[in-house]
Amino acid sequence: MGFAEDIPSGDLDPEAAHEEEKDLPQLQIEPNPHENSLEAVSRDFKQVIDGREKQYDKDIKANPEMKSMRTNLEVHNGIVLGYATELIDSLDLSDEDRAVAIIATIEHDSGKLASKLLEHHTQGVAYADTRLDELMGQSVDGVEITPAIKQKVLEAIERHMNHPFLVKLNKGERFPEPQDDVDRVVFDADMMANAGFKNVAIRLSNETFMAEDIAKAEEDGTAVLKESFENVMQGVKDLPKTVLTKQARETTTNLVASVEQIMGYFDDNDIFGQLQTEFSDSEGNFNIKTIAAKGGFSLIKMRINEEILKAGGKLDIDTQYLPNFQM
Repeated sequence: MGFAEDIPSGDLDPEAAHEEEKDLPQLQIEPNPHENSLEAVSRDFKQVIDGREKQYDKDIKANPEMKSMRTNLEVHNGIVLGYATELIDSLDLSDEDRAVAIIATIEHDSGKLASKLLEHHTQGVAYADTRLDELMGQSVDGVEITPAIKQKVLEAIERHMNHPFLVKLNKGERFPEPQDDVDRVVFDADMMANAGFKNVAIRLSNETFMAEDIAKAEEDGTAVLKESFENVMQGVKDLPKTVLTKQARETTTNLVASVEQIMGYFDDNDIFGQLQTEFSDSEGNFNIKTIAAKGGFSLIKMRINEEILKAGGKLDIDTQYLPNFQM
């Protein structure tokens, strides 16, 4: 860079240089009052997260069969919060709107263990309403919880639902639409979390979806597991058109490109066939029963995730996002 040429060639007096340094005004670096790293946000909004987790505890106690969904939710919630902090960093939100976006993101799926899928936003609004009443007048990361703050949180939770899959399940009827940047942060972060293979879990654990994939595999002469992945990829490829902010669109386009690379690697290296064989019976049948007989859903999920990470390593995919692509 040529910087060495700017240094005088004569001898320097170390003591004189030290005296000059002492006379210079010292810069006072103010700490960022709101650090948006996932770790900092998880710390600063711990009381909100703890409230959600206590509600999950109650819902699991009432419905123990939802325990496995809670495990998936814990992963999903962390991924969504991570993407939300990235979006907040790139948008000029006020302190209040930043707090609203983070609280709404934390609470956006709080109702999933106690309601049907198409109604979880309504239950989430009810839970957040109660939780914010308990926090009313208190400060969360320097922002006082007021009725106006609570209302914006509830609106953002209500408006996060228009994922194409949910709209399809809702017979094409759309849910309340995002109206402002706070809503868009929550919506986009939730959409971005679908850039990967997590929804393959739905297809491998649902008899109707599995039957669809088996029929398609027979028609195409391919592996059932590949059809499950391909079905999910239809929605993944649409995500850049689904998200609302420019920032989310740019990131999601890159995420989807990486996910498509992994799909190509699985195809080229017959990973679909190999994994399916591991969980098929002696006659080559692959379905929910054979998966259960060969170690169960948790084991096939673990094996698929191992192969995703292995493919990502081979393809040199950004390790910041690679874990987010897992099932």
